[in-house]
Amino acid sequence: MFLIWVGINKNFLYLCTMSVPINNKTPIKPTKWEHVYEDDETISIWRYNSKITIAGPVEVEIKYKRGYVHPLDRKKKTLGELAKQARKESKLEKSKS
Repeated sequence: MFLIWVGINKNFLYLCTMSVPINNKTPIKPTKWEHVYEDDETISIWRYNSKITIAGPVEVEIKYKRGYVHPLDRKKKTLGELAKQARKESKLEKSKS
């Protein structure tokens, strides 16, 4: 704040002041960015936008690599199917020897 001038008007003493904005440029933070995570089976892209939220990512995109089989797509074998498979394997071993 700068003091401009002082004046006396009859019985009052007054000051005129003027605040001058200081030109402190703060570094500009990016509002949008993304992180890419890659593992053996997937590539995950996490997109952030600080204008929408600062709590977490706005969007997550998951890309699966070739040959990836989702665990839910694999059929689980029942106890009976496992028993049949074990019998077949034991028969094959007996026939080989």
